[in-house]
Amino acid sequence: MSEPTYGLIGRGRVATHLGHYLELEGRPPARWDRGAKATPGQALAGCDPILLAISDDALEPFLASNAWLAGRTVVHFSGSLVLAGAHGLHPLMSFGPELYDHATYRSIPFVEERGGLRFADAFPRLPNPAWPLDPGLKPLYHALCVLGGNFTTLLWAKVYEDFEERLGLPRAVLGPYLEQVARNTAAAGRRALTGAIARGDRGTVARDLAALGGDPYAAVYRAFAALFEPGEVRA
Repeated sequence: MSEPTYGLIGRGRVATHLGHYLELEGRPPARWDRGAKATPGQALAGCDPILLAISDDALEPFLASNAWLAGRTVVHFSGSLVLAGAHGLHPLMSFGPELYDHATYRSIPFVEERGGLRFADAFPRLPNPAWPLDPGLKPLYHALCVLGGNFTTLLWAKVYEDFEERLGLPRAVLGPYLEQVARNTAAAGRRALTGAIARGDRGTVARDLAALGGDPYAAVYRAFAALFEPGEVRA
């Protein structure tokens, strides 16, 4: 089996991390982004597969305006979209501003579109686990990823910032607490919930909401309290 020559399009975080991973594997991709002087067809003329690591909104227009992609294996990394002319392989991972070590990249699970291109066929040298998903379930899958990953990032970032700026406590003091929350939740799911909401301690919940006052995150607290115990929670 001949080795694929990857053509990587994009310069955001997914493109940066994926390109670095392929470099660590000894398979550096040819690259193109909007800052290049050559057209993508010129820059990636000898490449197949073509890896589209660009924003969801840009995928369909790019596919429609680049006829040179016809006859090539085209892969996109959207967790939400199912597209004609491209195969979806979604990396189930959060990509931060810093690059990761080789072992971390190799551990990333990829979610395939059931009946479509398999991860092992697109990346025959990579050991990552891959799981098939019914394409019709991709929007729900993506929504759940956002709830579990992006929104928890906003919550944790809020707590880190306010510990430092409003309480005068170092962000490092939160490490053991948040790490244990993640471990407990992975092991026990909803049963890991502790604190006033889990106890049904309405007085403490009310004081918490009063302390948050006009902070926009008071609405987030109230919404989570209502999810666990239906009914509006008032300060």
